[in-house]
Amino acid sequence: MTVGTTSVLVWLLPLAAAVVCTRLRSAALAHGFAAVVLAVATALAATMAFAVVGGTPVVGPHLTWLDLGSFTLGVGTYVDGMAAVMAVIVCALATGVLVFNAWYMHDDPQAARFPWQFCLFASAMLGVVLSDNLFLSFCCWELVGLGSYLLIGFWFDKPAAADDPAYQARKGAAARGVLEAQLSPAHAQLKAFVMNRVGDAGFLCGIGALLALSLQLGARGDVLSFANLAALPVADLAKASFLGCSGHALLVLAALGIFCGAVGKSAQFPLHTWLPDAMQGPTTASSIIHAATMVAAGVYLVARCYPLFPPEALAVVGWTGGFTCLLAATIACVQWDLKAVLAYSTVSQLGLMFVGLGAGSAAGGKDAAIAHLFTHAFSKCLLFLCAGAVIHACAGHQDLARLGGLRKRMPVVAYVSLAALLALLGMPLFSGFVSKDAILQVALANAQAAGGLAWGPFVLACSGSLLTAAYMLRWWLRIFGGEERDHDVTHHAHDPATSAKAVLLLLAPMTLALPRTIGHWLPLPHGDAHTPAMVTALALLAVGGGFAVWVFGLAEHSGRDVAAGLAKAAAPVHAACGELWGIDRLWNRLFARGLGCGVAAVVARCDLGSDDRLAGLEDPARSRSLSPSVDGLVDGLAAGCAQVGSSGASLHRGRLGVYLAVGVGVVAVLLLWCGGGF
Repeated sequence: MTVGTTSVLVWLLPLAAAVVCTRLRSAALAHGFAAVVLAVATALAATMAFAVVGGTPVVGPHLTWLDLGSFTLGVGTYVDGMAAVMAVIVCALATGVLVFNAWYMHDDPQAARFPWQFCLFASAMLGVVLSDNLFLSFCCWELVGLGSYLLIGFWFDKPAAADDPAYQARKGAAARGVLEAQLSPAHAQLKAFVMNRVGDAGFLCGIGALLALSLQLGARGDVLSFANLAALPVADLAKASFLGCSGHALLVLAALGIFCGAVGKSAQFPLHTWLPDAMQGPTTASSIIHAATMVAAGVYLVARCYPLFPPEALAVVGWTGGFTCLLAATIACVQWDLKAVLAYSTVSQLGLMFVGLGAGSAAGGKDAAIAHLFTHAFSKCLLFLCAGAVIHACAGHQDLARLGGLRKRMPVVAYVSLAALLALLGMPLFSGFVSKDAILQVALANAQAAGGLAWGPFVLACSGSLLTAAYMLRWWLRIFGGEERDHDVTHHAHDPATSAKAVLLLLAPMTLALPRTIGHWLPLPHGDAHTPAMVTALALLAVGGGFAVWVFGLAEHSGRDVAAGLAKAAAPVHAACGELWGIDRLWNRLFARGLGCGVAAVVARCDLGSDDRLAGLEDPARSRSLSPSVDGLVDGLAAGCAQVGSSGASLHRGRLGVYLAVGVGVVAVLLLWCGGGF
């Protein structure tokens, strides 16, 4: 079987599983069937990776969908090392998550819906990974959004947090910042959908700019294929223009349009607020969709289009990633919800990947970002699965202040999560040490070469990494360290069932550095900045980790509440972080209440004129206002037409004899008139 044929099978097998699972009513059967199909897809993806990694990329089958004369749109696959490894990650993690979810949702009456929605997402994500052109990538990009929408709102009938007695009883004393009246699966899926559409509008503009650019530079055929886009004659850019831009500015516009789509999907500032709310979906869905694969699609897209990004666009990428990395890290430091900490950690780590991409190809930015994408996928997926096990064992409680001491009751989950945590922090001998060091290395190399503002992303990335060591160790120590804080919450806790534990134990080795370095398949940059970057990374880990161990480990064990004292000393900053820096409230006021409710109210007022008119529409017996309105104008025109019709109808009574007599009389008068003229 050729690599091209294998790539098509890897892409379509999850889609076929989704179709079959829609007809299966047994949750266990649906999970089992879907897991088997995805396991086969994983094996095929692995064979594809062995054939491609380190070798020549393979162009798979391509079918022309639409021939528009000057260019065509089609469907096809393209497999290089990056795509092949990403396909393995998507399929392998999806298989493990399905097996884990069979236990996690064993008593959920809606569990049978999960496999087909999950497989639909997996197929769409594989489409993004394996597509050979930007048009197909965008189509699969939208299907990924659909899969995310379905899974975020999996429990769509769940009430908002403000109206949910269980949430109110379990939330932490430090809960703040979240708009509880709008925190529900139904609202979260709508928020994710709308905010991603904002990014996708920019994505479409970028595709349009690239299409115009390619056609004006003489490209024909499948002009949006990645091979053709990479070969654009950039020396002739002065010949092209689009949306008032021409030349180099047009290429910058196209690159920023593509990046706009990545900002939405990868939850970067200012479109980052949808991702924490997406935690309203099942934790198992979050483990792969909102931590390992879907949110990484933006990073993957920018890496795939990397030759199209000029230095000006890469600077925007780097600064956006650095600012998001630090912003999300500051918020994660004060979160009370164990899933919220992981959510903001994901946003921060995605920002770190964009810092790597922003460093440019000369420094090896693409290799560093993709390396961190690969290592982060396994460690963060594992952390979310462990979080799901804790939530399941503690009857839905997610308050870090009420947990504690679970390493004794859940040893497998505790130490597996610790391995994933150390990988995320970049501890030596763990996978994150390799990739995070690479990110800081390329950012430092770019700063040294370019100087000036290029130091900004590096400094922001270092600051975010320092805080990451602190808040992630706080997360683990609050859950598994010390002694239990609330016996009623933790006394029934235990490790998950054998199948779920097997998934955790199988994923745990992928947090180590050894599987990443054998065979040299992980793309890593090398340069003079390696040693200072490694020293910097270790120093940040030591300071941030040491602080967390002291505050949340040693001091707490001795009976001192150092954390409360520090929070009081830095009250303004602590409050700002707890309020999510006011960004969620600002967006809600500007868009949900302003452009949403506010503009809708103005339009309704112009349309209806007053509340009385609306009441009259609902109940004709009630009085209707005569205030000026569009609705009143339309009603007035309709009434006028009706009056004209009624007046005309009054002359027509259906009497044929009268009509004939009148007609004869009119004809006679005309004849006499004409005769008189002669």
